[in-house]
Formats: sequence, C-alpha cells, structure tokens
Amino acid sequence: MSRMKVTDETIHAAQAGDSDAMWSIVSAYEPTIRSLISSVAPSASRESGEDLLQEGRAALIQHVRDYDTVSSAAQLSTYAHQGVRRAIAAAWVESTTTLSVDASTALTVRRALWQTEGDIEGAWMIVGSNENPRRRMSREAFIATVEALGDVESLDMPADGRKNGSGRDGAAITLGDTIPDAASDFTDPTERRELARFLMQEIPQRQSLALRAFYGVGMSRTPDNEVAADMGLRMSALRQLRSKGVKSARKVADQHDIAA
Repeated sequence: MSRMKVTDETIHAAQAGDSDAMWSIVSAYEPTIRSLISSVAPSASRESGEDLLQEGRAALIQHVRDYDTVSSAAQLSTYAHQGVRRAIAAAWVESTTTLSVDASTALTVRRALWQTEGDIEGAWMIVGSNENPRRRMSREAFIATVEALGDVESLDMPADGRKNGSGRDGAAITLGDTIPDAASDFTDPTERRELARFLMQEIPQRQSLALRAFYGVGMSRTPDNEVAADMGLRMSALRQLRSKGVKSARKVADQHDIAA
C-alpha cells in the first residue's frame, strides 16, 4: 500500500494509544490513500476528495488497531489495502447516487450489470435468483436501483478506468470487487459478532471506527480519548459520530430485514 516503511515499534506505539505514532502511520500512507481515491473516484471534486480521504484514514486507523505484528503473515500495507479501498469505494457510491440503500446493495446491481454488459434483464436474472429470501431483491427495488445508478456503462467500468492490468492476475478491478457480498448469511443467532462485523463494513468508516473502538468489535476496546486523538476529533464530535453510526447500522439491518 505504501513504499514508506512503518516499523513494528511505531505500530505498537500507535496501538498503545500514542497519537503521534498513529498520525505518523497515517501520514506515511496518505499518498497511497490519495492514489486510491484517484483510482476509485477519478471525477471527485476537491471537497469530495477530502471527504473520501477522511474515510480512508478512518479505515487505515481501524486496520492499524486490528493488526497483529506477530501473527500476521502480511505487512500492514498489504493487510490494510483492500479494506481502505473498500471504504473509499463505498463512500463514493453513497455520495454519488440518490439511492437510499446501503452501498453493497447498489454495487450488487452494478456488478450484475457489468457482468451482463449492461443488459438489465440479464442483470435481473442474476440479482433476482438469490435463494436467500432475506437477501432477495424485489423487481421494483432492482429497477429503482438501476435508474438511480444512471449511466451504467461509465459507472461499471473498472475502478481505475483501465481495461487490463488492474489486479494481481491482470484482470480489471471494478468497484463491485471492492465491496463485500451482501448475500452472506449473518442471521444465525450464534454469529451475532459476525453480524456486528458485517454492519460495521456497511456503514461509513469513520462511524464504523467510532463504534468498533467503543464496543470492541474486531479490535480491542479503546478509550474515547485515544480514538478522538487518532481521528483528530473533539470528544463531543466522536460521540456524535458514534450516534450516527448506530443509526446507520440500524438502517442497514432494516434494509436487510435483520434483527440487530
């Protein structure tokens, strides 16, 4: 993700609550985050780009908190890359459509349209064939999503605008590839923690980090003062962000007919 080396000592310090260490990591990776923004959202305005940068930073901080320098086989740059890209892609989708659904639903339709080269009926055959009744989209919702997405051809091009060579295997990476599949089953009552992880992936990353740190979802519970310092927020702003996160998570759960 970044050519600048971040040492294990810096990571450990950041995880221990050293806001200067965390900020040095964020600063080291910022050029790459901006590069991902240019790739995923090449038409973003300066203001939108700054919003996406904040989402990317939050995703990175979250991955720094999660990262285990001992057991992880991947470097932090590799470990965080896909998650940061996913966060930027989701935020860009939500900011550029009028659709009142979560980003993964919109991208499910986009992916189907891309697979069928813009054939709406063919895409419906893919989306509407989901055997899980909790994840099956109605015809009306599908059509509304297609209309909201607008220009299918341009929206469903590879994420970086190139036809070849985007991925490690040479295949193009679309925005749909950067978002987790919402068809996964998170309804088993014994998998409540997995449900929480799912919801945290579906909401804006700044909200996600505020909630994950507070409740210890996928990371150690972290004091508000440390999280606020990491994100460059006042304590009151962090609490407001967490409140918004709860509302966003409930909205996603309702959209998927999940009791959360």
